[in-house]
Amino acid sequence: MEKIKFGTDGWRGVIADDFTFANVVKVAQAIADYYKTQPDREKGLVVGYDTRFLSFKFARAIAEVLIGNNLPVLLSQSDVPTQCISFTVKEEKLPGGVMITASHNPPEFNGIKIKGNFGGSATPKITNQIESFLNKSEIKKINWEKGIRRGLARKEDLLPPYLDKVKAFLDWDILATAQLKIIYDPMFGVGYGLIKRLLRESKCQVITIHPKYNPGFGGINPEPIEENLKDLKEKVLCEGADLGIATDGDADRLGLVDDKGRYLTPHQVFSLLLLYLVEERKMEGGVAKAVSLGYQPERIARKYRLPLDQTPVGFKYICDKMLTGKVFFGGEESGGYGYKEHLPERDGLLSSLLFVEMVTKKGKPLSYILNEMERKFGKSFFKRVDFQRRGIEKEEMVEKLSSSLPSSLGGVPLREVITIDGLKYIMEDESWLLIRPSGTEPKVRVYAEAPKKNQLDRIIQEGVRMAQSVDV
Repeated sequence: MEKIKFGTDGWRGVIADDFTFANVVKVAQAIADYYKTQPDREKGLVVGYDTRFLSFKFARAIAEVLIGNNLPVLLSQSDVPTQCISFTVKEEKLPGGVMITASHNPPEFNGIKIKGNFGGSATPKITNQIESFLNKSEIKKINWEKGIRRGLARKEDLLPPYLDKVKAFLDWDILATAQLKIIYDPMFGVGYGLIKRLLRESKCQVITIHPKYNPGFGGINPEPIEENLKDLKEKVLCEGADLGIATDGDADRLGLVDDKGRYLTPHQVFSLLLLYLVEERKMEGGVAKAVSLGYQPERIARKYRLPLDQTPVGFKYICDKMLTGKVFFGGEESGGYGYKEHLPERDGLLSSLLFVEMVTKKGKPLSYILNEMERKFGKSFFKRVDFQRRGIEKEEMVEKLSSSLPSSLGGVPLREVITIDGLKYIMEDESWLLIRPSGTEPKVRVYAEAPKKNQLDRIIQEGVRMAQSVDV
């Protein structure tokens, strides 16, 4: 069982390697053993799944273990976004939920996400306790049909109430007048059809690419980063569209392309959302961002005197800030953004529609809105480089990097070092470099942001060299 280890957002593995039915039911039994100790266990759990290969069958296998442990199960009757399961947990006042998805990971992966009773990613405390139950008891299983007869198993269409929740957050006085041409790329994932469905009451034209179920995700990872969105960028220019939107495999993350066919980095997207929420929607409170996000939101927070918290990578840490503090908005570099008034959870569909609302309300192209924001808060050039590296111990890598700090990076003197998650070098001009092993894949990620493109290139090159030279 040493292969089964929960990372930044659940457990993921390679299908038919470590992510097998045998291992999935072992994890399901550990989940059942944990929830049998919890209050309201008689209400049971909700189980959902994405469009990945065998996801429905893995979900069914987990459901059969849960009902075998006398825990009622509400199983989604179709593939759904991850945040739909979080919403259902909260709406139905369930003790928890399970989502079968590997999110943005390559097609050969699948995974299990656990949702807490608050409607967000399970805290490290919860996942650690579930891990402690692994292999501690015999697997108990009842087939689905028998579960129905015993009143422990049922299926429902979970999408309509969730979509109503998304619509309730939006300003329909504005959206009802929206006449934008939008290109939507669901990346062969669960978002297919949902943007068009949500904008049915508007006058927007939604053109969808990559719409159909495809277990191979068209040969690309369903992660909405620039290298995977070439078709979206080209389609925006070809159609003369106002906006290009992409969501990842389970639709909790957002990728954005402006009217000029330019990909916007998560740093720019997060900053634009933050500014819109504060200036136009007059929201108040604190902001939380993962350590892998950069300086623009810090400058916005300073201008509007908003408390800002920095967290490790993983939305569960931002969720915790929303639950325990006055944080109204949070996000991470992977394209996940959450809103306390909605759910303490990432929602790529809601974030997408907020940009439709933003462009419509301001009456200006997204490219203009971006330029105005960067005129006030500085330009941002960002790059992330991932490389394969197995057997990495994060603490050991950070310790070795910390023992030999550079005096400068990209030609700018080093100001400080942060070790919240990996090692982040911050320079005197607020440009920065972050080196951290991934929590979900055998990779090391190197991130950098700078106000100039040539400076960014220098920083990222130096960072990759430093990360590859560490002997751990």
